[in-house]
Amino acid sequence: MKFRLPPLLLASLFVSGLSVADEDSTPVVSVVNVQTTDPAAYTAYLVDNPSIFAALGAESGGVCTTISGHRYPGQAFAFSFYNDAASAFKAARTFAKSPRSPELGAISSVVSAEFYAVIKPFTLPSGFERRYQIVVNDAAAYIAAATKLEKAMQDNGHKVEVGIFQPLGNGHQKANLLDVRIFAVEPEVAGMMVNDFLQRKAWALEPYGEMLATVESLELDTFEDCVQVYSAN
Repeated sequence: MKFRLPPLLLASLFVSGLSVADEDSTPVVSVVNVQTTDPAAYTAYLVDNPSIFAALGAESGGVCTTISGHRYPGQAFAFSFYNDAASAFKAARTFAKSPRSPELGAISSVVSAEFYAVIKPFTLPSGFERRYQIVVNDAAAYIAAATKLEKAMQDNGHKVEVGIFQPLGNGHQKANLLDVRIFAVEPEVAGMMVNDFLQRKAWALEPYGEMLATVESLELDTFEDCVQVYSAN
């Protein structure tokens, strides 16, 4: 697979809300990590107040709570998709200068903020997700292998997609780090996929081996329960 960034990015996008202004745009997601004393209440607040995302000019947005692999207790984050980096950065400055609502302040505190550029897009909505952060020696080869594995999973009955992101402005981190998400929507779907990998199904061995050949280290491995709460369209 020859790696050409713009066609890869524009081939398929986050269809439940994200659009592209022109062929030179690279979608960027803004993430606000929080620590919450009540994950259900934090999620419910964002579900009930989608105007938060609209006020920031997001194309779509939602919330995830970490259910396995926590870096800290009560780990959760809100995400907002934008058509390009300029829109994401502008929204982040607006957010940083705006006071938090007392309701949110009572159940959560901001831990950090991050950006991610979409370098392998996806079409499935947010749901039950496996998240990795990995250091690779060849990003193009990893994306090619991940795309090949995605097709193999789908051809073998697994309704999943792989999204790959490049971190931007995430503080101290290792070079060549990628953020990878396997979108399964429902936990049962993710479970069936993991079972096939644990059973070393023949169809997965070649593309999975190609992916592993590019991986230098695994920096993060979590399961997230996510929901999209806002779409501009």
